[in-house]
Amino acid sequence: MIDAKHLLWLAEISDLGSLSRAAEKLNVTQPTLTRAVQVIEARVGGKVLTRERHGVRPTQIGERLVATGRQIAQHRNNAEDMIDLWKDGLERDLRVGVGPMLASSIMGKFFSSLTDKPPKYALKVVSATASRLIERLNNNDLDVVLAPEQISLLQDDLVQTRILEDELGIFVGSQNKLSNPDKNVTPDMLSQQSWISVGALSGIYGSNKEVLTQLGVENASSSISFTGDIFMAMEMLTMSDSLCILPKKLTKLSIFSPKLRFLKSTIELPKRNVAFWSRRSDRDRPDFLDFRSRIEAYLSSLGENTL
Repeated sequence: MIDAKHLLWLAEISDLGSLSRAAEKLNVTQPTLTRAVQVIEARVGGKVLTRERHGVRPTQIGERLVATGRQIAQHRNNAEDMIDLWKDGLERDLRVGVGPMLASSIMGKFFSSLTDKPPKYALKVVSATASRLIERLNNNDLDVVLAPEQISLLQDDLVQTRILEDELGIFVGSQNKLSNPDKNVTPDMLSQQSWISVGALSGIYGSNKEVLTQLGVENASSSISFTGDIFMAMEMLTMSDSLCILPKKLTKLSIFSPKLRFLKSTIELPKRNVAFWSRRSDRDRPDFLDFRSRIEAYLSSLGENTL
């Protein structure tokens, strides 16, 4: 039977590409690592590492064993985290996924507000695209997700609870000639503009172009597209003549709000509500309910005028 410690060491060697660097990180001697690799190779009946000009890399069977070693490392880290939580008097950790638009607008202030009355659980926060977060929730890599409400992704094992009602809007930088707050824009006026496409629309329509088609805007060009990060898109919006479709309330709560203008239109754009996602089996867990009540209370404290 292969020693689990040896597989963990093999993963470190592979990730660092060097026995000497792995020995230094693991605080063992290089000959000790060499012997561990030899023990694994004796069990396999072949090489698990090949030497190259700039280090070592795993063979085909070596890569499979490295994957197992990484899993062992992850389980060990999880165990260490549980011990640390217990020592700190915390019950567990809550793995939270946050969509890019939420991350760039309200979530930093929300998490700061928790320091006044800390929960009895630790928070591990990840920001990524909505689709990626939902995938990780399905795979049990996350506990809850704060992301757009997406009817198309309804599944038996996932549930959504709406925590914020929002809708899409057209935004421009203050220097754009269309930024007159008292004038409705027409499809013809919008067709003559350059657009920034963002992943914030994912889950409502497949692409920026489909939303523009609903507006009656034909042949609009997107000068650049952003996925997974909204900060760069909004910064570009403030510094160019481009237009962008963004969630209205969250955009107004972002740091870029003073430099952006919302364009009035006769066409009503789709909703962009935000939901609290969880697995159905976990929806009534005390820590889930506590976290949801905290984010709902925070949104309520912002007030209707702010939102």
